[in-house]
Formats: sequence, structure tokens, C-alpha cells
Amino acid sequence: MTEPPEPEIDVNLGAGPEDRPHVTLKDLGAYRDSQFPVWVLDVDHFRIVWANDAAVDLWAAGSAAELMQRDLSLDMTSTIQTRLRNYTADLWKGAHFDEEWTLFPRGMPRTVLGRLRGCLLGDGRMAILCEGQVIKPNDANMLRASQALLYTTMMVTTYAEGGQLTYANPAARRAFAGFDLSAASRFQNPELRAVLKAAPEAAREGIWRSAVITTQGPRIHEVEVRQSFDPVEGRRNFLLTELDVTAQEAVAHELSNLAMRDGLTGLRNRAHLTGAAPDFIANAAQAGQTAGLFLLDVDRFKLVNDSLGHAAGDTLLQEISRRLTEALPGTVLLARLGGDEFCCLLTTGGGEKVLASIASHLLRDMRRPLQIEGNDLSVSVSIGLSIADSGQTTFPDLLHKADLALFDAKAKGGNRLRMFRPELAERNNRFLQLDAELRDALRLGRLELYYQPRISFQTGKIVAAEALIRLNSPTGSQVLPGEFIPIAEATGRIAAIGRWVLAEATRHLVRLRGIGHAINLSVNVSPKQFADPSFLALLRQVRPAIEEVSGEIELEITENVLIENDQRLQRVLAQISRLGYRLAIDDFGTAYSNLASLTRYPISCLKVDRTLVAHKDFRLILTGVMTLARAYGAKIVAEGVETTEQHAWLAENLCDEYQGYLFSGPVPFAELQRMVNSGQ
Repeated sequence: MTEPPEPEIDVNLGAGPEDRPHVTLKDLGAYRDSQFPVWVLDVDHFRIVWANDAAVDLWAAGSAAELMQRDLSLDMTSTIQTRLRNYTADLWKGAHFDEEWTLFPRGMPRTVLGRLRGCLLGDGRMAILCEGQVIKPNDANMLRASQALLYTTMMVTTYAEGGQLTYANPAARRAFAGFDLSAASRFQNPELRAVLKAAPEAAREGIWRSAVITTQGPRIHEVEVRQSFDPVEGRRNFLLTELDVTAQEAVAHELSNLAMRDGLTGLRNRAHLTGAAPDFIANAAQAGQTAGLFLLDVDRFKLVNDSLGHAAGDTLLQEISRRLTEALPGTVLLARLGGDEFCCLLTTGGGEKVLASIASHLLRDMRRPLQIEGNDLSVSVSIGLSIADSGQTTFPDLLHKADLALFDAKAKGGNRLRMFRPELAERNNRFLQLDAELRDALRLGRLELYYQPRISFQTGKIVAAEALIRLNSPTGSQVLPGEFIPIAEATGRIAAIGRWVLAEATRHLVRLRGIGHAINLSVNVSPKQFADPSFLALLRQVRPAIEEVSGEIELEITENVLIENDQRLQRVLAQISRLGYRLAIDDFGTAYSNLASLTRYPISCLKVDRTLVAHKDFRLILTGVMTLARAYGAKIVAEGVETTEQHAWLAENLCDEYQGYLFSGPVPFAELQRMVNSGQ
């Protein structure tokens, strides 16, 4: 026996016991001579307890007595047995079931359309009265097709012109039990309803998704509509097949939602912002409002990650997200772009002034102290603001301009708002141009070292020279380091430039020493070079050439790098000193350092900053600075000496060396050679 589909149940819960359609064995006499098979199944023992002659023939039995001896459980799966037992409770309530079964008496398949009702046995138990009608298909294929329609979970219906239902398979009847299946309006999709209202021969075929009301409540069905012919009346009709895709729709919606959300903060992400921003900007223009874009970045976020760990950093980002959500109106488009960068699009009728006020409020709100994993933190943010130009500005343009403004805010120390101005774009273009020139300069040999001599106050002779790099532009102009070194540091090209400078300065030192000139050279070292593991290896590599000519290359580092007690930097500088290199502090006196901070490092030379030498009260200022330098025991070099008055005072106060335009500005290496050869 094959398992039937779920039954169509018609339960009359309001009927009294005397009204319920139960029969007893005594009531079955009327069925004895019926041409339709009727039998009673005892579901407790799975035996037939009564059968008419038509049923005996159906079951291929020799007699009713023989049929009643059969154990039908041998021909049933456990699922069918359980299902039949479960029918009993509904049969007591007066339910009946219309089902189609395929039986296999003596192994021969027979399809029966039957109605199952309750039958009270003499001992008070409930059995199943089966009233059947044998279906005799024309061929095996029709039998299989009929069975497939009955057992499939796909809902199949046919409609005549006008929306009149002509067929519904069991799956459709179960899904829409109690609903008017003939009403095409049960589909919520208006396009699908219009298709079903048309004449079948003129209707479009296709697949639609539509909300429908079913016995399980609102669902989403995928409905395929095809033109067909009614096999009974021969007229055109609609053949509809429906699949419940509610779960797939929910999963697809959730996946789409997840794809547009940031997993850490729950805010929208870059993908959502990119898709929604154009309409947002256009709608603002149509409403006569100003659209602005805030690009917000957490200042020194890496420090939180490095000191407290990434979990603390994640918590901080979640807190920033919460504060932004609370501080901004619900109509904004707020998103986390990635890392510690947030973006929001908002509109206002008050223009630039109102947007600046909102940004200032955000800056204050973000500075409120917070506690992260037991640590009290006070963080700040930087904001770049760009404003759409009467709806003509595209979102990528707006984002790019805000990014330029944010970069400027970060460069000025952070914790501030910067609004985009055209000069920022000009600066960015210059940045990109110089970066490209730097890339080509390293490859094509367009870098050059100039040297500014250092003169001994005691002998009046050149004793050293500071190497100063120049970039020879393809246009013929020369770019000074103050313009391109920050770009090299930002792009990471500083390491390659630093390697070139050290190798070139070493080559020049060997050349000068080789022709008998006992002068030394110094090179400036970027703080980022000290973090480069290959820097120490390069120093070891060129050291033998320097020692061979008994020369020295002094490495200059700016004073502000040494203010904090950086133990890693202390170790690196100690290693450099052990290799035989001298270390000098450049721009000394500008970073408020003290003797205690200097004693942590092996410094041999202090170069007093040019701004102190040029100050109108230079005598008073330099007296204090030089007193500190002498206490440290380092050689003192004055930078930027341009007047005889400065020169005379420094000589009188026992400064060791000076450099500046009073003697010479930076010159090419060939000119330095000429100056040394002439004995200046």
C-alpha cells in the first residue's frame, strides 16, 4: 500500500453524538450488494472485519473469510500505520477523508478513490469504513501521471475563462481549504491578476511571484501560468503550478539585508550607501534642500587596537556607531565604510552653516569619556564635509571631496572639521603628480644630493656637510624635500629613497676621502626608516666602505621623535651606535625636550634649530639651549646662520660648528668638491 497525500478534512465540531456520521456493523447491509467496494478496517489490528463482494474482488481474495484473515500491516509502511491510527481521533469528531490510494493486492496495483468515515465496532472501538471507487486508467502512463498529481507537493490548478476553477490537486486543496479557489484575486500580484483576467488564448505565459493567503497564513508562491486545453470540454484554459517559496524569499531577503549591513556595528555598509546615495542626493535637490556628506574617522584608532587589543577596538567602533545613531536624525543615510571610517549623508534647508553646526556637535559628542573593557578612554574624531552642488554633484565626487577634507583635518592634528575647498583638490592633484614623479625618479635616476657645508668656528674650514635630497622634475624644475618627503612617507616610498640617499652619500664620502679631504657627511633619517628591518642591514652593508677611508656618516633624527620613552627605538639607536655611526638631533630646541629624555639615547651632536638662531632674542634663547647641550656633553652645531652678528655671538659663546647662508646654501656635490679643493 502506498502512502496517500494529506487528506482534505471536513470536521463538524458542533454536531452532537447522535448527529455524527458514524455507522455500526449492523448498518452495513445496504452496502452488501453495492457495485463499489466497501470494507471496514480495524486499525488496532490492521485486519478487515467486514467486506462486501466488490471489496473481496478488489483485494483479490477467495472469500470474505479469507480476506478477514489477512494481516494488512505486512503491506503497510510504519508511516501509513501511524497515519491511519491518527485518523481515529478525527473520526470520533465526525470527520471524513476523501483520498486516492494505490493498493497492491497480490502484488497487482489498483487505484481507488475512496471516502473514509468512522464505524463503531461492537466493543466500542472506532474502525474505518472505506467506501471506494476503482479508477481504471487507459494505460500505465495515465496511471503514473494521475499518481504524480496526487502525491506531489506542487499545487496544480486549472481555470476556465473568467477564473472559474476546473481542477485542483490535493496539494492545492490542502493549501487553500476554506478559500474560494475560483477567485483569481487571491493573488496579490496585480500583474498576475491581470494575466488571469484575460482570455486564455490572449494571455501571457510566464512565471510570477505573488503573496497569497493560505491555511498557513500569508505565503509567497512562485506561480507559473501556461495556456492549456480542458480535456473534458476541449476549451482553452489556464494551467497554474505553484510552489511555496516563502522560505527561499526570507533567506534571500536576509542575505540581501546582511550584504547591505556592517556585521560589527549593524549600520549600513558601503554597498548600501553607494546604491542609495544617488536617489538621496537627487531627492534633496528636487526638494530644494542642501545635501551634505560627512566622512568621519577616529583619531589614533590604531593606538587603541595596539594597546588594548582588537576586541577593545571593536567595542569602541560600536560605541561610536551608537553615538552617531543617537546624535543624527533618522532621515540620514549612515554607514560604516570600513575600519574606523564612517559616512553619513544628510539634508538640510539651512545650507552650509547648519551642516557645520551639526558636525561641530558630533565632534563634541564623540569626545565624551567612555569606558572600554575597564579602561577610561577619551577619543576624538576628524570630519571631512562636502556639499552637493544643486544636485549636479555625483556621489563618488561628493565622497572624494569629503575624503580630501578629512585628509586635511587629520594632517592638522585631528579633532576638527574641515570643509572641502577647491584648493584641497589642487593640493591632491599635486600630491598625485609628485608621487608619480618620485616613482619615476627612483627608476630613472632623477634624484640628486645637494650638500650644505658645516664650518668649524675654531678653524674656519669645512669639516662636514649635510646631504639634502632634490627631485629633478621632468619639466626642468627642482622640487625641495619639504614638499615631496611627506608624500614619500605617506606612500611608503621613503624606505627606497632612504636607501638611495645612504648609498649615494657613502659613495660621495669615499670619493672625498679618497682625494685627501678629511670631511664627514650627515644624512637625514625619517622616523619610518627606523621601523624598517632592512635599514640596519643596509647600515651594516655600507659600513666597511666608510671605515676603509676612515670617514664618518652622521645620521640626523628630529628631536620630536625622541620625546616619548620608546624602548624599541632605544634598542635600534643603540645598535646603530655600536655599528660605528654617530647620531645627531636635528632641529634641537623646538620640541621641548629635556636632558633626562636625551640621556636615554647615544646622541653625539645637537643641531640648534634655525628658528631659534633667527629669533630677535636669539642671545637669550640660545644661552639656555646651549647650556643644556653642554650639560649633555654633545657637539653643538648652529643651523641657519645668516648674519655676522649671529656668527660673532656663537663664536664668542663657544659653539662648535655652524651652517647657513652666511657661508653657503646647499650646493651640488661637484660644487662641494670645488669648495673643499679651494680650501674655503
